[in-house]
Amino acid sequence: MEMDAKSILEYLQRIEWKENNSLRLFWVKISHGSRDILAQELKSSENHDVIVPLVLRETLFLSANAVMADFSRLLESNRKNFESLQIEGGRKITVIILLKENFKLSQISSPVVLPRWFPVLGGTETYLHISDLMWNAELDLLNCNDAQIGSLASALYELESTIVERIRQVSLVDHRKARPLIDTLFDGAGATSDVLDRFEATLRGVPDPKGYRPNSQNKNSLISLLFSMVMRSSPDALSKVATNLCKATDDCSTDILRPTLFAIMLRPSSKTDTTIKNWHSILLAAYQVYQLMNAAAHAGDYPKYPATLIHANSRDLIQFLHMANQYVGILFAETEIGS
Repeated sequence: MEMDAKSILEYLQRIEWKENNSLRLFWVKISHGSRDILAQELKSSENHDVIVPLVLRETLFLSANAVMADFSRLLESNRKNFESLQIEGGRKITVIILLKENFKLSQISSPVVLPRWFPVLGGTETYLHISDLMWNAELDLLNCNDAQIGSLASALYELESTIVERIRQVSLVDHRKARPLIDTLFDGAGATSDVLDRFEATLRGVPDPKGYRPNSQNKNSLISLLFSMVMRSSPDALSKVATNLCKATDDCSTDILRPTLFAIMLRPSSKTDTTIKNWHSILLAAYQVYQLMNAAAHAGDYPKYPATLIHANSRDLIQFLHMANQYVGILFAETEIGS
């Protein structure tokens, strides 16, 4: 995730100061663009608390045993930045360390003695804690752009449409291939063509894919019925649904989809074919999107989470859904559907 001055300031505002603290330190990875320009933009920002951005060019903080010495060296190298500050009574200092790469130490905690010239707490011992700004900036799912709910909904809609279209293609040649899946999803479904008509009508009725939000109770939506199966099935039992999806789409692919991290946690215990593994991963990724959309719609009922975690999770899901859609789309390239 690329950061600019505005984003950094917004994240800082979300992090409350600890009681009796007047100095805090965060690090931010800036892999692209000028760190010097970013530092100047942060310096010139209007903020109640004083912000001191430091561009780290030295090799520091590689060992937990050298934290105090490295911190002292960092302050001395940037002494002018601190001595030029106009610190009024009660104001606090936030130090932002700008790096090209991630910090070598994930979190730094150590007692340090601040130099006498330091504008706050000079000459006293304080507890130093340097942490990842993105990890500490908690965001509400409902209001968080990093959750990318609209993009997730659109990608899920596209995937469902492609799957339904593929099942229709296969059924025109042999309607029996889809029956195990349909009969597993619900009783008294009716003719295969009628079921697919209802699935397609549901998708056509969606005015904007970015606002698509399936309901697990909707029996006229393929993905909604699949969500209901996921909620009622163990990872091993879900393999049966994945097997039926393989049959319904006539999937004989040898490609391997990289599952989302969530799907790895709920992988089946028994060994299965590649295609079944792929559809198992598709089911769990789609269900993960469904639950995330529900959480976003009721964000007040859930805790806050770090920005990096929200962003990484959504990015992983969107990437997987796009790969899954391509995976199903490739099945259309087959010139002959097996009997």
